[in-house]
Amino acid sequence: MGSEQLAWSGRDWRMPVWLWVGLATMFVSALHIIIDFGVGLFDLHGTLTLTEAATLVGVALIQLWWAISFMAGARGNGSGVASAGILGAGWAALTNGFPIVYCPPVCEEARPLTDLGHVGSIVFGILLALVAIWSLWRARARPGWFMPAVAAALVVGTVVSLANAPIT
Repeated sequence: MGSEQLAWSGRDWRMPVWLWVGLATMFVSALHIIIDFGVGLFDLHGTLTLTEAATLVGVALIQLWWAISFMAGARGNGSGVASAGILGAGWAALTNGFPIVYCPPVCEEARPLTDLGHVGSIVFGILLALVAIWSLWRARARPGWFMPAVAAALVVGTVVSLANAPIT
């Protein structure tokens, strides 16, 4: 019974709520990252430092893991839903939303998309975590630990490399 409530048949556009919110969260999160690189927060000319390279690879791996989480969750796997929720809370809300303290609305850099990226990451990241928990509870699904653990490790690893990367 539980996995059917999480799954998406793919035959129509009536996707589970967690998946719609997850896609919106991934959109604003990716938008935020693109803006960060676009406004020159990172100098990617010449040879990259180890932390710059780790940050770039980490961001790409997070996007890949998000897609894998969506695919697993859409097949009814509760671990995929839990993993997406962790990426929403840890990556979108905390990592991409937190920089709003450095450039609060109305942020002059890349206006108005910067505000959409910051506020959207906070709102949708928190919403995704809550909707994922609600969906798992409603389906009485017991997610395994592997996918959520990978999501958490990717977030922590990328945040650590980001914190040590030279920002221009």
